[in-house]
Amino acid sequence: MIKFKLKPLNVDNRKRFRSFLSSNEIRKRFIDYFVKENDHKYIKSSPVVPYNDPTIAFVNAGMCQFKSVLLGQRTLAANCVANSQKCIRVGGKHNDLDIVGSDGYHHTFFEMLGNWSFGHYGKAEACHLAWNLLTLPPFNIPTEQLYCTVFNGDRTLDVESDNETLQIWKNIGVNDDHIVMNGVNDNFWEMGETGPCGPCTEIHIDYPPSGGKNLIELWNIVFIQYSREKNTMRKLPNYFIDTGMGLERLTMVLQDKTSTYDTDLFSSIFNIIFNACRISKYTGLYDGTSLDTYYRVLADHGRMITVALSDNMLPSQNHKLRRLIRKSFILAETNFKIQPGYTLICDIANEVSNSLGNVYPELIKNNEKVKHLIKHEYAIFNKLRMSVSKDWKIMVEECPMLKSFDPYEECTGFVPACNYLIKHKNMSNIPAFTLYDAFGLEKKTIGRLAEVMGKPVNWNELYEKLKKLQTKTIKHTERKSNIYMTGNIPKTDDSFKYEVIRHNNESYLSPVLIAKLLAIVDINGNIVTEPDIKQQGDLVSLVLDKTSFYCKAGGQQNDIGIVKTNNGKVFDVIGVDKIEENGVVLHHINSRDWPILLSENELHVQVDSNNRLGLMRAHSSVHILNSVLNLYLVVTTQLSSCVKKDFMSFTFALFGQTFSPKDALVIEEKVKSVIQSAVSVKRTTVTSNDLNQINVTLLPGEVYPDEVHLIDMYSNVDDSYISREACCGTHVQNTLDVIDFCIVQYKCNINECTIMAVTGPLCTNARVFGQQLLGKSNFVEDLVNSTNLNNISPTKVNLLMDNMNQLKSELKSISQNYIPLKVQIQINKKIFAIERKIQKLTKEKKMQILGDAVKILCKDNYAVGYVDCDVAYLNDNCYDFENVIHICGEIPCLFLAYNKEHIHVYLRIPKEHPEDVNWLNNFWNKFDIKPIKFKNKIQFKATEFKVKQVDKYMALKLIDNVIRDVKKNYFSNV
Repeated sequence: MIKFKLKPLNVDNRKRFRSFLSSNEIRKRFIDYFVKENDHKYIKSSPVVPYNDPTIAFVNAGMCQFKSVLLGQRTLAANCVANSQKCIRVGGKHNDLDIVGSDGYHHTFFEMLGNWSFGHYGKAEACHLAWNLLTLPPFNIPTEQLYCTVFNGDRTLDVESDNETLQIWKNIGVNDDHIVMNGVNDNFWEMGETGPCGPCTEIHIDYPPSGGKNLIELWNIVFIQYSREKNTMRKLPNYFIDTGMGLERLTMVLQDKTSTYDTDLFSSIFNIIFNACRISKYTGLYDGTSLDTYYRVLADHGRMITVALSDNMLPSQNHKLRRLIRKSFILAETNFKIQPGYTLICDIANEVSNSLGNVYPELIKNNEKVKHLIKHEYAIFNKLRMSVSKDWKIMVEECPMLKSFDPYEECTGFVPACNYLIKHKNMSNIPAFTLYDAFGLEKKTIGRLAEVMGKPVNWNELYEKLKKLQTKTIKHTERKSNIYMTGNIPKTDDSFKYEVIRHNNESYLSPVLIAKLLAIVDINGNIVTEPDIKQQGDLVSLVLDKTSFYCKAGGQQNDIGIVKTNNGKVFDVIGVDKIEENGVVLHHINSRDWPILLSENELHVQVDSNNRLGLMRAHSSVHILNSVLNLYLVVTTQLSSCVKKDFMSFTFALFGQTFSPKDALVIEEKVKSVIQSAVSVKRTTVTSNDLNQINVTLLPGEVYPDEVHLIDMYSNVDDSYISREACCGTHVQNTLDVIDFCIVQYKCNINECTIMAVTGPLCTNARVFGQQLLGKSNFVEDLVNSTNLNNISPTKVNLLMDNMNQLKSELKSISQNYIPLKVQIQINKKIFAIERKIQKLTKEKKMQILGDAVKILCKDNYAVGYVDCDVAYLNDNCYDFENVIHICGEIPCLFLAYNKEHIHVYLRIPKEHPEDVNWLNNFWNKFDIKPIKFKNKIQFKATEFKVKQVDKYMALKLIDNVIRDVKKNYFSNV
């Protein structure tokens, strides 16, 4: 091999790398440094929606997904990890929302690079790892630009100065004048008022170099070595390392930019905005009024919106997200002149997905879903604008101080709340509780309203009433659960509920479980020691040490079954309930023989296997349906579900999409296809943090416990998951065991849709009944088709209508008999066609009868008289003279009829003939009505009306009088 000696290029290595490293390369270098070179395990970013922490609305720091580890609630298989975590800060303690755009480094969404050690290495390793990454290639940050802060101790906390870390930095080579000692406010980290805490050390950079005047925090390294108790600070036996460094700031430094917005993380988004608006390019001005400020805000919010929506955060469940989306629409339309505004936000979403999708693949996977949600939110927003703009304009005129608010960014109740305040302007205080409770305003908004209106806020009333409501809720919950005096009884072990035996013939058996009887509780919640049927009644509850019964949860109904004594005495368990506070399961029985159980120590427990199988079939079909819908629709989410024996109801969101009965039938076929594909169904158990690392369907906004059950439906043919959901319910072990799936009801509106379906043998029953009903509809259809004008009669019409009404009634009686949706659609089409034909035939017959009656009255010069015809065809009490008047030619007409306590009148005279005012006034007076205007036709003017007259004799007498009068005094002159 020939070796060449190449003269090295004379290039400043530091300058070269700082100029050439992209944000993607910087992130990758960080991960590779810890994972490949320093034996850390890579943990992918959790979604920005916290799965197991109800205390926060967004994941706002890298440590959030490791919170349970830091609290000692669980352990990780890996003792040191690294990742890049998606973070959102728009509220609470960490709120950057109001600052975004005004400076060069605050963001609502950012990426936190971090490494953690869970008892594996200590302070020295953590500091060395951080220092080496920053100062060695490829980052090559000059050491003279770096400064370190160290905790200086705190007497109040009884925590000494962190001299160990101070010495570590000195050993690394940091000069004394580059080490800053700080107190508890700057260099002591706490998770809360109690719990894990400890000193932290930070690496700052003097950027741009200024002799230490422009210090910017780069990296925070926290040493969690204490646990704060009530009055003491306890040292932990093993401490944790928790570090975090913002990618945006690091990228700014390494790309030699003056702002994070000048980096490649934002430049491509600015290009998208400019290409859309073509007003002016981003120049990096910070004067607060230029378009550059709005560039920064829109780019930042676009990133946050895209990430949040792709992580299944829904605007309908998070008002802060909805506000940011609406604010972005307004910016796009007002400042960048883009109409409609959502198109620009969708373009930004595309760019965010492209630029970050290689690190966070969910952005690419959910891109279409994100854009659909943005478009849907715009439709809601636009509808709101149209509905409140007029009201808001009036309110601002009455109260000009409200100009500082944008009603479209606020919650739906904001405009009605302002209207309420204006109507009650004489109130001395702003009623905080009313605005919070009745109109849904946030405390911050209430405070701003009070400020602009110059009135104090009655905060005390708000807090007192909220406390009362909370107390009331707690008392209600306690009363419901504490009615049972089971405080000293241990938790029931109900893990056996998942133990079922599957046979080859698709049947299941719940094995008998021998359990200890711990207590019998009467209907009043008291533990029974001596029997008294008169006082305690027949209904009691049994408490066992273990059970195989499933209590109602996750939309699934509870099991039923039996308990049996050693002597063979059987008691039916008609229901079970779990007391959430202590985990005790109550088995309800209704029998006068229950006192014999007082002498029993153990019972044989068995779940009704047939009922359980029906529940399992229905619940598994819910998962299949949910999976199919998620593939069929651009975006949807489960809103609710109900699982009963071989029956399920599933409500899902539509987000503006149409979902017709035909779509429901397509979905039915797809579900049946999955059932017949014999996919295995397995239950696995994971921790809530493991949910971050796997692709699993979760409910948006749901907080999951530390231990989560997953129901996996895995296809070996496609080598992929058909469905994978977090679920505590019971399921079949193979989709074949669902047997069949038949949709029996469909309800839909613009926002959501509900599908009800049956499974197993109920499908056969539904189809048999459906065919019977279809046969009835065919009979009625044949009967109508054989009916014509010659053989139609009132009796036949009534018979047809009775059959129609019976069909309709049976279609609606889903609680009595299930009917397949496909059959319902067929029958409804038939009903519609039959009704149209009956209406057409009846109308034609009616016109025939009415025409014949009118024809008799036609004379040479006029047609006047009482219309006497078969009223059986005039049940609607409507004489349609206009459609038969052509029979009379061009002569004047006056027809009168009497039906159902009403006199019907039709009067027509030639257009050129003058109206006889005296006669007409007399005519109106006869009927005791005000004059009615004539309607102009082509050659005639006509009027028709009806007047009530209960007495038929008086009606006919009046009709006769009018006929004589018109013949003598009016039509004889025409």
